[in-house]
Amino acid sequence: MIIYFNGRLVSAAEAVLTPVDHGFLYGHGLFETMRAYHGRVFKFKEHINRLKAAADFLGWPKLPPYAELSDAITSVLNDNQLTNASVRLTCSRGQGTPRPDPGSCGQPAIAVFASPLPPPLPPAGWSVTTVAFRRNLSSPLVKIKSANYLDNILAKQEAKAKGAEEALMLNTDGFVAEGSMSNLFMASEGRLITPDIYSGILPGITRSTIIELAKAAGIIVEERQVRPEELADADEIFLTSSIMEVIPVKMLDGCPVGKSQTAGRGYFTVKLIQLYRELTAKE
Repeated sequence: MIIYFNGRLVSAAEAVLTPVDHGFLYGHGLFETMRAYHGRVFKFKEHINRLKAAADFLGWPKLPPYAELSDAITSVLNDNQLTNASVRLTCSRGQGTPRPDPGSCGQPAIAVFASPLPPPLPPAGWSVTTVAFRRNLSSPLVKIKSANYLDNILAKQEAKAKGAEEALMLNTDGFVAEGSMSNLFMASEGRLITPDIYSGILPGITRSTIIELAKAAGIIVEERQVRPEELADADEIFLTSSIMEVIPVKMLDGCPVGKSQTAGRGYFTVKLIQLYRELTAKE
């Protein structure tokens, strides 16, 4: 694998991170996972804007400009002979003292790598299960894509142990938040409903795109607090992520979702899968 690391293209084996890098020591890092279609990253600026906003919030020095990051991604895709791929951009706070003092760090370390896309979704979609780990509404980390990802990993592990593909995380107030690596939507009584940004979610790029597409198609969209019991009565549930796009949910906590779905795919799910794919092809 050829990766971009601090301004150079190197093999993954050659990239060396110092043991006193604060990303390694303390999880003081940020990342974006993006999807490339035919060699171009979809919603590139939106991803980088979110990354830069998170870096500003953490008080980091300025990250490289758009053009440099775009060129790095293009080079990595080309050198690995990938066109449709998962692209990961990781930023660590960089080298500092072996104490939790970010003021001792220099410039952030930047790495970009690309890998083939995961296998296609099963026709019926995924099974999802509610897990014990909750989104902490008082933590600023819920709104940034931090390299401190243990809550998500533990939630995903719990879901897998229960035989599900994805975890559903509630927040500390008991309302629905999101998946461990996805945002959640439900359809009910002709409306599309998704937890709002105050529910302890990461504001997903694909989530925002789906909301825009739904509104443009005349679908009523509600962003609000969602009670867990509402999901049991939902006509449809789907998840969104940059890599997997729109993911139908066939089972929630061991129970089938909806009453009129065919292979886990309801009307809104099918419609928005189509609109999303048309948009990625267009852009």
